[in-house]
Amino acid sequence: MNNLNKFFESICKDRAKITGSPDGKIFEENFKSYLKRSGFNEMSLTIIDDGLKRFLKEIKPKILSKNDTQILKNSIYLNNTNRKDYANFFIWQPYGSQNFPDFLVFCQNYIFAIETKFSSKTSNKPMWNSNIPKENSIYVFASYQQRDLTFFLGHDVIEKKEREELLILWQKTDEEYNKWTKSFRDKINAGKFSNEYGFTTYIRKAYEQKNTHNKNAILNFFKNKNRKKLEDNVFQFINKHK
Repeated sequence: MNNLNKFFESICKDRAKITGSPDGKIFEENFKSYLKRSGFNEMSLTIIDDGLKRFLKEIKPKILSKNDTQILKNSIYLNNTNRKDYANFFIWQPYGSQNFPDFLVFCQNYIFAIETKFSSKTSNKPMWNSNIPKENSIYVFASYQQRDLTFFLGHDVIEKKEREELLILWQKTDEEYNKWTKSFRDKINAGKFSNEYGFTTYIRKAYEQKNTHNKNAILNFFKNKNRKKLEDNVFQFINKHK
């Protein structure tokens, strides 16, 4: 059995156990422990070799891009198969705590991006903040109050065209904000006002799920008719990319 499928089967069996603490950090440690039990070694950013550091830097634009939807091959291993340590390992927060993803999991042929969402309260849906679900990425949503977790692929919960439409909004907003920033700075430089105390503004990007535009929108990830199908699709996705 594929190690990653083994991992997801194991967390399915222990949903209540892995979500048994209200502390999100403990959930993350549990998540790591189950990855290790399934055959993945953890590699720390502080001890990885120069070759892997270069590879992480090389793939960073594709991993962080909100528009790039390609699943990446583990070329650092495929081009050097005698380096067994370049396969079956994971890196936690490879690009920092504020950036996607929480985990990069390196199997023999492919690299899987996994984002974890944890709630200590009764929430039935994740908080997305500034990161809309990405195509070909795996999301795990866990709840302490529910003592439950579920998982799904980004492209199973938001269509490509819908994602693109939402991304366009922020692209346009960024362009307008940059114009405003330049105009504001020019007015200060021209002496129209002093900005003595440094007041400025910023835009906080955030995505959320509401029934504003669709009264029948699915807002509960634990109790909905598609849950089993969403989870099954993750297993199929992993099998497809062995």
